[in-house]
Amino acid sequence: MITPQRRWIHPEPGDDWQSIARRALPALAVDEAVGALQSWNLHLTFRPPPAVITCSDILFIEPPAAEG
Repeated sequence: MITPQRRWIHPEPGDDWQSIARRALPALAVDEAVGALQSWNLHLTFRPPPAVITCSDILFIEPPAAEG
């Protein structure tokens, strides 16, 4: 059985957390959207400095599915 997968994107050139937040979660305030994105993408949030988001990264734009 195939399980549902989370929506994700590859960032565009020059993207940062704020630009991705505005595009992926426009219904939320930017600070709230950035916080949500960072909590869903700890593999990028805790990248050693200088941590930049690259076009080859996978960035989740929704939370993990609740286990039922």
